[in-house]
Amino acid sequence: MKIFSTFFKILITISILFNFSHESQFIPIQPGNGILDQLYNHTSNEKNLFFIFLNFRHGARSPLVLKNGHNDILGGKWNYRAELTSEGIKQHYNIGKKNLGRYSTFINKEYDPKEIKVYSTPFPRTIMSVISELLGFYGNITYDKNFSYSDIDLNEKDIHDINNKIIPPVQLFSYNELNHKFERTFKNHFECVYMGMQEKKNWEIPHDEIDSLIKNFNDEFSDIIEKEFKTINLDLLKTPRYFDVFCDVFVSLYFDKDNNYYIIEKLSKYGKSIDKMKEMCDDFLYKQFIYIRNGGISEKNPFISISPIIKNIVHWMKERADKNNNFAAEYDEPKFVIYSGHDSTLFQMQSFLKTCFNIEVEKTEFAATQLMEVRKYGNQFYVEVYYNDRLKMNATLPEFEKQIKKNVFSENQINNICYDEINYSYIYFLYIIIVFLIISLFYEFYKIYSENRTSGDSLKVVQIA
Repeated sequence: MKIFSTFFKILITISILFNFSHESQFIPIQPGNGILDQLYNHTSNEKNLFFIFLNFRHGARSPLVLKNGHNDILGGKWNYRAELTSEGIKQHYNIGKKNLGRYSTFINKEYDPKEIKVYSTPFPRTIMSVISELLGFYGNITYDKNFSYSDIDLNEKDIHDINNKIIPPVQLFSYNELNHKFERTFKNHFECVYMGMQEKKNWEIPHDEIDSLIKNFNDEFSDIIEKEFKTINLDLLKTPRYFDVFCDVFVSLYFDKDNNYYIIEKLSKYGKSIDKMKEMCDDFLYKQFIYIRNGGISEKNPFISISPIIKNIVHWMKERADKNNNFAAEYDEPKFVIYSGHDSTLFQMQSFLKTCFNIEVEKTEFAATQLMEVRKYGNQFYVEVYYNDRLKMNATLPEFEKQIKKNVFSENQINNICYDEINYSYIYFLYIIIVFLIISLFYEFYKIYSENRTSGDSLKVVQIA
């Protein structure tokens, strides 16, 4: 048993050292030079722009959970689950128009494959979001500086312009179809065993802040829900999983004018605001990412998700800057890269940058957008990061690259964490059982052998006697 105990201690020590080797990398630093938290104020006339990386969440969609394929738990009716709605299309179409006003002198008005690369996760809602944005950008429709998510009407000329434009191809991410540096970025929440097991475990662990948010919501709205929304299970509404479904449905309805009118009517009867209910759901969904789905901002999930793509982003940035310094006639790397993703990928990108640059992580509502630009001021290149048009961080390109390199995970590290680390506890336990069984088996064989030998020697003695 002493050998077994020593072996077990060695395994535990290796596990601790392995985890420490990753966690020790999470060293936050202060933001770079510049005035932070300012509204985006660049115009298309500026000549100092060299690269753009645009990362956004898909627009408003139908709920993820529907009964009988069409009905949500609040009484709304939908054509399909988890599909982009007309409001989601309008959101990204208008953002595309807005970017047309910003970058009309930086990007050609018609698609040039040398200038732009477009990527999306393989879901209809993300694909439709980026296509809607490209229609707004390449549709050659007048840009209104008083941008808002108001209703849009396409006249015959607009439709003609759109139909006669070449929209860039949208590249989808799936295993072994693209550069291996990219593929895990968009598949991790399906492929990474560690992340899946961690989320499953986190749903079962009490979280005080989440429990408090759910309690406050029930204290304020449960009486109304009981009277007006008969399909809601009030007991389940106090649990994180069901409350997650409720908030997902409610937020989807909030952006759908054809479905949410009856909710507004019912809430107004009691002097309650639909905006107040949405605010409380948004707070819950934000905390859910921190404590459940993401497992904590400084946990490993953001580094698993973002490391592959951030390496490519830095590569594109450097290529543009280096070739500018070398007076190259043409660029081989894109000017403009678009990545259409989800709340999870956008949250993880923010979390990764928080570790590198100590910036605030914000909520990831429908059509939330993060923008990275490389601009040249004097002789120095800077990276500016905006979130929903507010400047959150800027740093020199060398400092940006330095901090990214300090924190990214290698492909081997990602593989080790995703497919090995989560299994350590089970492997230890299984290994211990196997070793114990083997030792027990040998011990039993030895006992049988010893007993037989003793019996044989006794028989010989009797026979001689």
